[in-house]
Amino acid sequence: APHAGSVVLIVTGIPAAGRSETVHQLLDWLDPKFVTVHALRRPDASQRERPALWRYWIRLPPGGRIAIFFGAWYGDILLPVRDARGTARTFDAVPECRALARIRRLETMLRRDGVQVVKVHLHIDRRTQRKRLRALRASTLTRWRVTPVDLWLARPHAAVRRLADRCIRATHRPGAPWHVIDGSDGEARALTVGRVLLRALRRAKEPAVTARTARRAPAVRRRHAATPAAFKTHQEGPDVSAEAYRRALQVLQGRFALLTRRRAFARRSAVLAFEGMDAAGKGGAIKRLAQALDARVYQVVPVGAPSPTEQRYPWLWRFWRHLPRRGEIAFFDRSWYGRVLVERVRSLTPAVDWQRAYAEIREFERQLAEHGIVVHKFWLAVSREEQLRRFRKRDADPLKRFKVDPEDWVNRRHFAAYERAAQEAIARTHARHAPWSVIEADDKRHARLAVLRAVCERLERTLDAGA
Repeated sequence: APHAGSVVLIVTGIPAAGRSETVHQLLDWLDPKFVTVHALRRPDASQRERPALWRYWIRLPPGGRIAIFFGAWYGDILLPVRDARGTARTFDAVPECRALARIRRLETMLRRDGVQVVKVHLHIDRRTQRKRLRALRASTLTRWRVTPVDLWLARPHAAVRRLADRCIRATHRPGAPWHVIDGSDGEARALTVGRVLLRALRRAKEPAVTARTARRAPAVRRRHAATPAAFKTHQEGPDVSAEAYRRALQVLQGRFALLTRRRAFARRSAVLAFEGMDAAGKGGAIKRLAQALDARVYQVVPVGAPSPTEQRYPWLWRFWRHLPRRGEIAFFDRSWYGRVLVERVRSLTPAVDWQRAYAEIREFERQLAEHGIVVHKFWLAVSREEQLRRFRKRDADPLKRFKVDPEDWVNRRHFAAYERAAQEAIARTHARHAPWSVIEADDKRHARLAVLRAVCERLERTLDAGA
């Protein structure tokens, strides 16, 4: 894989166990040009506007690099949480099963995408911890290293250890195991962590997926809502007159604008993904939606083949980067479904990779929906004959000729294969929280109105339900 060779080292541990000293020693051994250290605290206002894992996804290392995280996604579980009255939660509370399951799925996906996930937990006994904290606080040169959180965590030593043990047991998996290391002896601690990291670096040189490790894609489970009534990716649709289109467009755009200005939408955001054959009218549909909005509250994300830089990261990384803040909308002109469409049809990705992408896409969209993001996906279905007519019309117009390139003609030869791939993608990823709408697009006016109507109806249902 292009991004094989990246390593994520997660260092957790109780206060005074030697986390900072260990990382400092590793940086002394490594070339710092290839290492980035992240010590994230509680999410700030901007980070809380995106899903919980967003701030980690955007900090993943590219191929050939190492990222060291203090706590990483485990910090959100192990760090103290206080309620509105300032009361700290009990450490005997069982960590949220959903959060731990999400972590397991994330680490599995990273491993399959060629990222080595190394997890180290440093531990010391209660007596050693107290001795070190007293020594640090006794000197004005080191007192700053002991934070109120450290003191808070040091008091319930046994409870903190039990909580850490439960998290470790729940997320210890082949390919992403935990290494629990005694932090009493600084030199031995650093050497042990160094050996663990060295083994990971050696594994990172191996291919991300081989014929022996490839597994068959899981069978489809019909747990979600039924697929759209328009399951076929092309069906006949009505023609809309210019005058009827103008009147309906004005009404629907006004309706859409008012929905995005509702107070309930300010607590949410929206991700609208558009797929379809070349010349199906994706850009035109997005443009009619955007015309109703303030330019400050939306972004259009054009998606093409991944750049050389993007190829060095896990494949979903480039989509996580563009998630909107609360009150904003992201329009994706093509999307993460390219993994199971063009990359599948044109054999740009090994079969084992696009087969597992269905589950990864469902997980991605589930996390967006759980955070309150309205996810809706559109397939604009254009007939083979109408596509050819549009290609020829663009070729004849000097102002639109740039819209058709040789790749479009190559893709046209695979028209039937694209339809089969789209049908499978729709069937396997259609869900109540992330539905598909299949829009007949031979008539552009009909398609644009249908998209606007579907978006308005979805927002109304969602906002009214949450009011």
